[in-house]
Amino acid sequence: MPCTNTEQSSYLNATPTEVDYLVNNFTSSLRTTLDTVAPVKTKASNQKYLTPWYNSETRTLKQMTRNLERKWRVTNLEDHHLAWRNSLLPYKKALRKARTSYYSSLIEENKNNPRFLFSTVARLTKSQSSFEPTIPLTLTSNDFMNFFTNKIFIIREKITNNHPTDVILSTATLSTIDIKLDSFSPIDLSELTSIITSSKPSTCLLDPIPTKLLKEVLPLINSSILNMINLSLIIGYVPQAFKLAVVKPLLKKPSLDPAVLANYRPISNLPFISKILERVVVKQLTDHLQRNGLFEEFQSGFRAQHSTETALVKVTNDLLMASDSGLISVLVLLDLSAAFDTVDHNILLERLEHAVGITGTALQWFVSYLSNRLQFVHVNGESSSHTEVNYGVPQGSVLGPILFTLYMLPLGSIIRRHSIHFHCYADDTQLYLSMKPDNTHQLVKLQECLKDIKTWMAANFLLLNSDKLRLLYSALKILEIWCLIRFLLWMALPWPPVTL
Repeated sequence: MPCTNTEQSSYLNATPTEVDYLVNNFTSSLRTTLDTVAPVKTKASNQKYLTPWYNSETRTLKQMTRNLERKWRVTNLEDHHLAWRNSLLPYKKALRKARTSYYSSLIEENKNNPRFLFSTVARLTKSQSSFEPTIPLTLTSNDFMNFFTNKIFIIREKITNNHPTDVILSTATLSTIDIKLDSFSPIDLSELTSIITSSKPSTCLLDPIPTKLLKEVLPLINSSILNMINLSLIIGYVPQAFKLAVVKPLLKKPSLDPAVLANYRPISNLPFISKILERVVVKQLTDHLQRNGLFEEFQSGFRAQHSTETALVKVTNDLLMASDSGLISVLVLLDLSAAFDTVDHNILLERLEHAVGITGTALQWFVSYLSNRLQFVHVNGESSSHTEVNYGVPQGSVLGPILFTLYMLPLGSIIRRHSIHFHCYADDTQLYLSMKPDNTHQLVKLQECLKDIKTWMAANFLLLNSDKLRLLYSALKILEIWCLIRFLLWMALPWPPVTL
């Protein structure tokens, strides 16, 4: 049942201190209970890799084969050796058949789940990306923490030094809109249960009990969780315990050297209950965006019915259609450095208010969400010191990705002013321009668009990867020369052109 007016009134009288006490008391009670009932014990165990397709038929054939092998090794007779060799063939065939049948049914059941299918293919092909590399013992948790923190300061300082002050202060925020979301609605027990049961059972280092166990005892603690979440939504305050993240360094590519700090990106692991709170907010925020058409039309990142597949199909289709019409196309791929980590909180809050219409306690909730955040790195069983998060949205959080796409909202209008086609997926932006071979002067339009994009990026403390951008500029010059040569050759042909 939804919250009654009396319950909402009691929530409104609550203070942030009381919310923090409620959360801390809940967490402490769970941790103490678990430690009492099931204290931690360290045991050495051999990891066994289970084969889910292994069935009674394959087990029986394997036992028969092993018995024949033992008999041959005891007697050393050729007849027994031949019997053992002949038994291997049906066993291997049955094993292959069972394995094929298992994965066929698995793929069929998850045909609408691209993420699961990609991970399955990576596992089957033994892709290196499906295995986590070991972080060298020479790299400490404080090494990672200092590197991640200093990297952001260096990027912001570079932007400030390379651009005038008036450009940095100009945030290019969209006009204020009339549509408002001034408060979040409290949820009921059924909605909370649905969100928790459908969430992945991943456990964070900060969780008081394993998430799998929390789901099993949910009927005993669901009212406490519901009170914490509704209190947060109604008074516009995020508990401090929900704003502490364990940063997990993740190697950007499997082929990179794991001993180099620059080859890692910071992924934030947050307490499970905090992610449930974020899911509630994301649902209500997404409903507001969809209901009022506030999403960027050509943004495929972190949206329902959108994916890397839809982005690829859109761009590829546009380029092929242009080619069929006899046009040549120029494609520019924009790359940002640490985009999620350089988001300016003041600019983001201004964008939420003026471009999305978030006001009142809803805006106050986001102010609380972004303020006083802390994080630490935990690697090789060691934790770093806690540092304050002054910039960025947490990678690995539920809310971070959608906040980043809203931060990037004005970029679309800037590109449209230059009549350039584009498509985005999170922080990756593709610009493409199609033209006739003899109309290469339109490349100036693309260059002007890139100039305005770079200015807007600087105003929003986003840094374009200059190395890759220079390479793309070179490609544009080469294409321009190539187009000019083709045009001159075409003009040199007999007129009208000879048809062969």
